[in-house]
Amino acid sequence: MLYEIVIAGYIQETRFEGFTIIKQSDFSTKLRGILTDQSALYGILRNINDLGLELISVNRVKEN
Repeated sequence: MLYEIVIAGYIQETRFEGFTIIKQSDFSTKLRGILTDQSALYGILRNINDLGLELISVNRVKEN
């Protein structure tokens, strides 16, 4: 499943391998990538929390 996760601020973390990191003009960062299951999603969210980053949104995107 394809996900877009938006966090506050700009990051250059290597903990998000497999994700495309897109810096937004509103000083947020969009992580876009495929996660295999719900536990993989929770792992990414745990990394965000462990880094002290502010989570803005998590969205599942329909793949074309």
